Amino acid sequence: MDEDEPPWKAEPVRRAYTGPPVHPRGFRRDDPAYPIVSAILTVVPASRWAFARLGAGGELEKLLSSGDEQHEGLEELEGEFKRQRAASKNGPRIAAALGPMADFESGVTLLFADARSTFGILTLLRTAALGPFTSTEISMLTLALTATSDRLSSLRLHPGDASMMPLPHSLRDANAPRDDDSEGSFYVLDRDLQIVLAWSSENQPRVAITGLRTRIAERLPAVLEETVRQLTAGWGAAGERQGAGQARPVPFLVVRTAPMSGPTGSFIGVRIERFQAPNSLTAAATRFHISPREVQVLALLLDGEHLSEIGSRLHITSSTVQDHIRSMVEKTGSRNRSDLIARILGWEFTPAPL
Repeated sequence: MDEDEPPWKAEPVRRAYTGPPVHPRGFRRDDPAYPIVSAILTVVPASRWAFARLGAGGELEKLLSSGDEQHEGLEELEGEFKRQRAASKNGPRIAAALGPMADFESGVTLLFADARSTFGILTLLRTAALGPFTSTEISMLTLALTATSDRLSSLRLHPGDASMMPLPHSLRDANAPRDDDSEGSFYVLDRDLQIVLAWSSENQPRVAITGLRTRIAERLPAVLEETVRQLTAGWGAAGERQGAGQARPVPFLVVRTAPMSGPTGSFIGVRIERFQAPNSLTAAATRFHISPREVQVLALLLDGEHLSEIGSRLHITSSTVQDHIRSMVEKTGSRNRSDLIARILGWEFTPAPL
């Protein structure tokens, strides 16, 4: 597989992304934020975006963005983070961007967090050329926020804690059907894949959209529409051969389709929910037979530490850190470090539907 391709790429579902490059200069493929930001931008493109994680002292660090001015971009993101946290003290948050918009007409900020810690901030800005965010895109960003926050929360642990964590209950099949009242969005589409009806689960987090320019969605985001198109490609015009289908077009979403009928004809029912995976490094260690020392390296790697920083924290050399990473790549059957991180996050992917 080409190094520039995300490890979860699933053909034949096409990536209908038409915005600026998802992977800008300086965005390392082995950065833990790579699968997160790339997956989100695949579904919801932006004219400009910026991501930064929070350091141990609560400061923003290691900016990743579509722009070139790293220092200036980090200062802007720090200001946005303070404004968002002034409006909401803790927990995950999705809201209209509160900072100066400059030439942009619409902006959304996501704070990836749990009740105790904030893990990172992502801002997405759009110009008039790309248009306001749609109601469906906001719903998908809400699912991305919850999925990413839950995943980072469950994986965030101190190196010495790995052996003391109990085996989680969520080692059950992560692809199993979920309860009907679970978090998700629901759509009824006509045969041209236009949205006829749309609603969200009451369990889905609220969005602070005051000041956010949005528009009612007439269609699903392109990559999700293509997924529905392929899941229903075999449906006959008269209703024959119609059946439920499911697929996972991006790591954090599961798309389920089912035939529907009414007085005016046949329709497509679509349910889009977040993907849930095993929720701790202990689960990954058990599954892939990763040693306690490798778990320590992995925990720091997922926190965005560089090899030299990991070596310093664990009092080993950088080459030894690299040896541990190479061992984990082999044990997980990964192709590279980016693939390793995606597998550990539970975002490994195969071409076949669920």
